[in-house]
Parts: sequence; C-alpha cells; structure tokens
Amino acid sequence: MNGSNERTKFTMIVIIIAALIAWMHDGYSLVLISILANDLKEYFGVGDAAIGLVISLQFVCTVPGAILFGEIGDRFGRKKALIISIAWDATFSALTAFVPPDGFILFLLLRLLSGLGVSWGISFSLISENFTPQKRGAAGGLVSASFVIGYISAIIVVLIISPLGWQYCFLTALFPLPLLILFWFALPESEIWSEYDEIAKTQETKQKIRVKEIFSGKWLKITFLLTILFWLTELAYHMAVDFAPVFLEYIFAYQGAANPGNSALLVMLVLMVVGGSVLFIFGALSDFIGRKKAFYIDSVIGLFGSIFFGVFLYLIYNHIMILIACVLLASSFGMIGIFGVWSSELYDTELRASANGIIFSIARGLSFGGFFVGLISDSLNPYNTTAERLAHPLISARALGVGMMISFLAFIAILMILSFVPEPVDKEITAMAKHQKFLKP
Repeated sequence: MNGSNERTKFTMIVIIIAALIAWMHDGYSLVLISILANDLKEYFGVGDAAIGLVISLQFVCTVPGAILFGEIGDRFGRKKALIISIAWDATFSALTAFVPPDGFILFLLLRLLSGLGVSWGISFSLISENFTPQKRGAAGGLVSASFVIGYISAIIVVLIISPLGWQYCFLTALFPLPLLILFWFALPESEIWSEYDEIAKTQETKQKIRVKEIFSGKWLKITFLLTILFWLTELAYHMAVDFAPVFLEYIFAYQGAANPGNSALLVMLVLMVVGGSVLFIFGALSDFIGRKKAFYIDSVIGLFGSIFFGVFLYLIYNHIMILIACVLLASSFGMIGIFGVWSSELYDTELRASANGIIFSIARGLSFGGFFVGLISDSLNPYNTTAERLAHPLISARALGVGMMISFLAFIAILMILSFVPEPVDKEITAMAKHQKFLKP
C-alpha cells in the first residue's frame, strides 16, 4: 500500500509540474512583447497600435490552436496534445529572434504561429481529471498562477539579457524542450480519459467534431454564457495589463526616476507576485464558497481598482494612489484562476479539452484589449516617437490610461452576466456523461 501511495504522489507531482510548465511557458512567451514593447517599436519603426495589434492577434490565433490541440487532446489523449503544443509554441517563439528590422510582417506571422500552441484546455482537463472537487480549485489556481511565474521570469530575463538585444530574450523561449523529454516518459495519461477511450472503442462510439458539438444542442447555452463571461474577464485583463510596463515607465519618468524602464519592471514584478498569489487564493476559495461567489467577489475588487485608477490619474494626480490602484487591479484577476476548473466541471470528458481550450481562446483571442489601448493611445498622444513620449511622460501616461481605465466597463458587465451562469450540482468528474444538473443561476 505504501508503494502505491508513493507512486500516486509521484504521479500527481509530475502532472502538476507538466501543467505548470505548459501555462508558465504560455505566459512567458506571450508577455515578452508587452515587456519589450518600446524596444520592438524602435527596432521595427512602428507605434503603439502596431504592437498592440501583434499582442491581440497572437491571442486570436489561440482559437484555431485550441480547436486543433483540443481535438488532439480529446481524441488521442491529454499527454500527447500537451507535449506537442508546448514544443510548437517554443519553436515559433524562438524563431522571432531572427527577424530583420524591415520584417515586421514576418514578426507578426511568427507570433501568430506561436499563438497556435495553446495548452490551456489540455492543462486544465488534466488537472481537473486528477483532483477531487475539494482540491480542484486550489490546483487550478496554482496552475493559473504559473502564468504569472512566466511573466515574472520574462521580466527577470529582460532585465538581464535585453542589454545584449531583444532577440536573445526570445531565444530563451526554448527552455521547456529538455523537460518535454521527461514528460514523454514520466507524465501519465489521464485515467478518466483512458477509461472513456476504452469504453468508446468497445462501444465503437462514433467520433464527434468537438467544436461543432459544444456549440449545439444542450451545450449551446452554457458555451455561450461561459464564452461571454471569460471574454469580458480577458478584455478587462488585457486592457489593464498589456501596456502596463509602458504606462509605468511613463509614470516613473514623470517622477524623475533615474531609470524609469527598470523601475517599471520592478513594480511589474511586485504586481505579478500579487496577481499570482491571488490566482491561487481565489482558486482555493472557490473550493469552499463555490466558483461563482469567488468570481463575484474578485470582480468587485477589479471594479473598484479601475475606478481608483481613473480618479488618481486624471482628477487628483497621485502616483502612489495610482500604484495602489494597480495593486487592486492585479488582485482582481484571481477570477482567471477559477476559469479552468469551473468549465471542466460543466462539460463531459469527451468534450472537456476542446471546450476548455476553445472557450478560453475565443475569450482571450477576441478581447483585443492591447490593440484598443494602443489605438486609443496613438489617437490621443500628440507625440509619435518613443523618445518624444518619454520626454512628455504625463501626457503619454494619460493617453495610455484612457484605454486602460475603460476596463471598468468590462467589470460591470462581468457582474451582470454572472447572474446567468450556473454551477454544477455534482462536481465529480467521470469518464462518461452524467446527465449533468446545474444549480439555478
């Protein structure tokens, strides 16, 4: 019995590590552009809107990526889909390091291709199928927090390596490749998926096209509601975060910091630590009070944070209060830690990886928060070059801040749509369909 318990503990550790690395790398790869935005604008000779468009479009490409890898995960297993998706993202992220100064379109295309390698749905399917309802939220929050670890790692790498050139930062996106060899041999397949696969083969069940299935029949309503809810959350997140490093650089430049860029990155480190902690806290909290209530509480925090942000940037300028507002906004994205386990509990095993990945990727891909903020900034800022904007930092910060502050509208909409989204009565996950019943919204 002891050997079996030890083997079970080892299995759970490997599953957690694999899910953590997958989502950490996703965060690491995607946020490098936000952190290096000023370097990329200068290198390619483009403005905020162009960089914002790259940020947003790489998220759009996670939608076909989620369809592709979700289908692989539901048909052929969580393990293979997870490993392939990580390798795909790492390879195309690293290739962006070789783009010449006149190759902005090539840079864009490579970022779009890297966006296809999304692992969200697979990671959370694997986690949800291996943890009990009493621990699932905490595990999901921990995995969500690994995105923040990726963000923090990216900041540290940029601080150390970017003086050599932004290209070297993108080459570090290859770091998961040695671990993938370990996962190939040590990562177990989900027992629930394996059971489903055996039953499906025995019964000669006809394979469904998952993306069609989740948008039809009994799944249509819940898919629509979750997509809208997650889209609003992603919209709020990307409007507040995608240009945060640039915004904070302007704030520190206005305050006369000797190196405003490094000061901004250090503050981002603190904000990401706060965000990562909250992701775990609210994921764990949802195990005790329910997914919906925890989501609601964190949405209220975000609403107040966005209001404070606007008041102290435009009405009563105070950089300390602006930073406090940023902490509140960082605290509000614990909602994202609840996503994966909530949707996992609502869908059957044969659809879970596809549903998780597709819903989240549509929500993230169609948020276009970074593009809207960049477009608003370029429209309101009378200065075009990075040097000019840093020379007039308060004007530049307020131009960016308009788009960032609009996130409060998304928080209001989140609180409204939450009243229509149900929780499952039975949170146990089984291999076959359970004819799921939901609590009344």
